[in-house]
Amino acid sequence: MDRRKRIVCLGDSLTYGYPYGPRYSWVYYAARKSGLNLVNAGVNGDTIEDMARRFQKDVLERKPVAVVILGGTNDAFCSEITIAQTVYYLEEMIKEAVDNNIQPVLGLPIPVDEPLIAEKLERICSSYRDTASRLKVPVIDFAAPFLDPRSGSPRADLYVDGVHPNRTGYEVMGETAVVALSLIFSRDNPGLH
Repeated sequence: MDRRKRIVCLGDSLTYGYPYGPRYSWVYYAARKSGLNLVNAGVNGDTIEDMARRFQKDVLERKPVAVVILGGTNDAFCSEITIAQTVYYLEEMIKEAVDNNIQPVLGLPIPVDEPLIAEKLERICSSYRDTASRLKVPVIDFAAPFLDPRSGSPRADLYVDGVHPNRTGYEVMGETAVVALSLIFSRDNPGLH
């Protein structure tokens, strides 16, 4: 893939790099490690619906070859938002991307250390996997490295507050993205490079 081709990373605080800022985000780390032109379009506090509202400006107007959509954590925290609503707006963005010859890539959000929220977020991730499978959208599983393989609980050493990664956590997300993007944009996907 031409390393100068743009990939927009659309998301919430997990993409923005909260609480440190974009220079410590997974997007920055992955861009430096891979040489890919990754654009950080993360906005703190955004839900999937918020991302869908700014899809035209932050994604379509930038004319990227791909968009990585990472969201759902704020949806999980908001009791008024149903999983069906979250999936609806996600599917709208995927369709818009495909209609505009942009490769959609779905990021699975990292787990949170809040039991009630964690359960809803797990259901959101499960729905994302189903959506990705049905629509044939590649997935970056940011969640897996954040779970302790023995206990299945979130790894405290990768979080600053039980929700947001610390600097090491953002590096782990960046490394996960580098590996996944290199596979997604490999020679097995001739239309993408």
